[in-house]
Parts: sequence; C-alpha cells; structure tokens
Amino acid sequence: MVFHMKRLIVILCLIFFAVSGYSQVKFEKEERIKRAEAPADAISFVDSMNLNNKVKWYRETGYSTISFEAKTKHKGKRISVEFSENGTFEDIEIEIRTDEISCNAFSKVSDYLLASHEKYKIDKIQIQYSGEPNTVLNYFLTNEVAGDLVINYEVVINTKEDGAFARFEYLFDKDGEFIQKRRIKLSMTDNIEF
Repeated sequence: MVFHMKRLIVILCLIFFAVSGYSQVKFEKEERIKRAEAPADAISFVDSMNLNNKVKWYRETGYSTISFEAKTKHKGKRISVEFSENGTFEDIEIEIRTDEISCNAFSKVSDYLLASHEKYKIDKIQIQYSGEPNTVLNYFLTNEVAGDLVINYEVVINTKEDGAFARFEYLFDKDGEFIQKRRIKLSMTDNIEF
C-alpha cells in the first residue's frame, strides 16, 4: 500500500511539473489579416484611439488561444493593442528605451535578470497598460490616471541556456518587481516559409 502511494505521489508531481512548465512557454504565430477580419469591438476600440498612422491587424495563434493585435506607430513609438478572440480589450503596449523606466525600477529589473542569467541582451522593452478599457483609453488619450490603471514592463531578452540560444519574456510591475517569466518558443516556419 505504501509503495502504491509513493508511486502515485511521484506521478502526480511529474504531471504537475509538466503542466506548470508548459504554461511558462510562450508560442505565438502571427498572421497578418485585413481590418474586416478583426472583431468589431477591437476595431471600435482602436478607432477611438485617434491614431494618425496606418494600423496593421494580426491574428495570433498560441498553444491554446487565439487573439488579435493592432500595430502602428504613435508619436514615434511602436504600439500594439491586444484583444481576446472575441474582441475584449487586453492591453496597450508601447515600446520604450531603458532610460524611460525609473532608475529604481530598472535597477530591480537588471538585478533580477543578472541573478537569473550569466549573460543576456535586452531585445525589447514595452510598457504595458491594462485595466478597465475606458480607463486605459482615457490615459492613452489624456495622460491622466482615473481609475485602476495597471502598469507593467514586458522585457524580452536573448541569452544562452545549456549552451543553446534562448529567448525569454519577463513581466515586471511598475516598481520593477518580478511577476512572470516565459520562454519564447521559436517556430521554424516563422523563419522559412515558401
């Protein structure tokens, strides 16, 4: 009886670690689509942002999700607006430089990355605004905070792990505190398509 219990515990632990490891891998295949193929609520939200430049629409397919993303440039910066499969607003991400993060927050981010990786190179940093859609939209349009605006930093790095190239996406809160780490799985079809 004790042997069977130990065996059951080992199996359950293996399943738990396999599932939790799976959830920490990010795989997305981006496909350019026409505006009319995006959900109506997503189109309406992006239209209300009063963007001057052309907006490009994408369908992102992950392991178990489909989402939509609108990408453009605004005030000289690359931005993306993300939506769920049914058009529910998720967040606005704006690409920024390291000097646009407070010194204290960036110091915490750097310390965390150095503790996790012997060597790394930051590929991209985005400030991410999420929360109630009207609150985020109001902040985007006026720069005034009214309501519960959530601000995070998404940091993509390139590094080596076990001698092989690896790419990770980290999420930190506005104060530089670690929230999440996901390995970015690169698809061979992203590189070569005929």
